[in-house]
Amino acid sequence: MKIFMLGGWMMWPLTLVSIMAAAIVIERFLLFSSCPFPSGNFTEKLEKAVEGDTSPLMDELEKISILQKFAILLQSPHPNREASLRLEGEAVVQKLEKHLSMLSILARLAPLMGLLGTVLGMISTFSEIANAQAGVNMNQLAGGIWQALITTAAGLCIAIPALFFLHHFQSRVNKAASALSEAANAVLSLPAEH
Repeated sequence: MKIFMLGGWMMWPLTLVSIMAAAIVIERFLLFSSCPFPSGNFTEKLEKAVEGDTSPLMDELEKISILQKFAILLQSPHPNREASLRLEGEAVVQKLEKHLSMLSILARLAPLMGLLGTVLGMISTFSEIANAQAGVNMNQLAGGIWQALITTAAGLCIAIPALFFLHHFQSRVNKAASALSEAANAVLSLPAEH
């Protein structure tokens, strides 16, 4: 708490950014935990679907609530099935990407806010030194710089994990989008009786 107070008023907005980033990470982590798609043996299920046995693939899709509508559309033979699948696939991807743009903003904003806090702290430190009557006190200078750098460290401590999770979640979204496309192509390429 002492270090927090030494960081100055900029530590409060940084705390807000860290809370928002943590909330998004937890919420997305819970969503992706409930959507384990594609599974480790997805390629095998896809190969079976290409050969005509779509049941393992459909079982995987139907078990995941966010993909159930996609699975239903994939099995229903109607003239606009391809367009409907594309729209539903895009809707699934949008659900998976929800809040990731905000996490990206927060990850980029945190170090800039930390830098701003450092610059303001340095301005304050050098202003005090300039107004000092007895000359430059090296202890005062070092103490002021040390305090000013706290906000930069805080900003980086927020940004680094936020960027890690952002890239992890984006990778999961890309894998899911690619797998949905492959599943649709595999089933749509089958003869009409399937």
